[in-house]
Amino acid sequence: MFLICNPLITEACSVPVFRYALEMWPPDEYEVVLFHQGSLTEEQKQLLEKVKPIELENVSVPNIRIHEVDLKADPDPRWVKWWDKNKPNESSEPWLVVFYPASTLKITPLWAGPFTETSLNKTFQSPARHQLAKRLQGGDSAVWVLLECGNKKKDQATKKILEERLVHLGKTLKMPELKAQDVQAGYLSIRPEDLKLGFSLLTISSDDPNEQVFREILLNSEDDLKDYDEPIAFAVFGRGRAMPALVGKGINNDMIDDACTFLSGPCSCQVKRQNPGFDILTSVNWDELLEEQIEKLDDKALTQTGKPDLTETTVAAKNESSPSSESSVNSVETTSNEPEENNEKTAATPSPFMGWIIWGPAVILGAGVLVLLFGRKKA
Repeated sequence: MFLICNPLITEACSVPVFRYALEMWPPDEYEVVLFHQGSLTEEQKQLLEKVKPIELENVSVPNIRIHEVDLKADPDPRWVKWWDKNKPNESSEPWLVVFYPASTLKITPLWAGPFTETSLNKTFQSPARHQLAKRLQGGDSAVWVLLECGNKKKDQATKKILEERLVHLGKTLKMPELKAQDVQAGYLSIRPEDLKLGFSLLTISSDDPNEQVFREILLNSEDDLKDYDEPIAFAVFGRGRAMPALVGKGINNDMIDDACTFLSGPCSCQVKRQNPGFDILTSVNWDELLEEQIEKLDDKALTQTGKPDLTETTVAAKNESSPSSESSVNSVETTSNEPEENNEKTAATPSPFMGWIIWGPAVILGAGVLVLLFGRKKA
């Protein structure tokens, strides 16, 4: 059962949401199902070994759990039923199906395709996801991922809005004062003065073949996102956690401010599943990236004089007066399609952050559906 966070019961943590998520929230695991009929070939067995996740203390890399279903070996009837309804036309070869984490309550797959090395490489990693992880490691508070729609006029106008607003917010937003007890409790593994605020922009072309699965992960996170011929933006923070989508004219200053203010504010609800958003599928060892970040900051501190005094009761986290190259707005240039006629259909985008609480009862009801499908309770 998921409980709605009650701020009167849970004392707020002074560490900003974006940093608390990077420190404390391991990504949820996607459910990956390999359907095959009879024994795998030696080549297929070797390929399966390559993609099996590395089990770490709190999570696996990539953040997946693999279910192997041999349809000729008396498998679970629930998987047989699913296969009979959803199998491809050519079903003799192994087929891979990727489901969202159970915490999302989505029972339809986000992607399905042949079990080949090429398809697997694009499923579990991509250039944009690699760049996203490096930026978060480099100190970005959040990376805004803009999915272009292919209409050049719309894409460029939306990109301009995001670029200008993110620069403004990086300079004007303030982080909360850090409480000494939160630092001592281990909620912040870097020195308070190393905690910076800045946002960047990562654009993904509508026809980039290397990012096809990444686009599917983002677009299938909500049932109607594919209905819009509009640019769509997601703020990604922590260890690859994406905020609910902003669509078309919903990508405006007010909505961008809403998301960035939430991410830079104190983590009032420290339980991840009581916060809006979902985790993306990556092949990132986030613990290792965090350790590398700490080492780099430690090395930098050793070269500087006037080390800060960390014994004060409270320590104010400083904003950058001018964002660095890593945390300023940078976009990955990609190819867009030629301009189309302006589509008047735009998203009626309610506030996705506070309104998420409304769905608490649905979470309680829907969790049982996922347990029945995957045959085990998610942590």
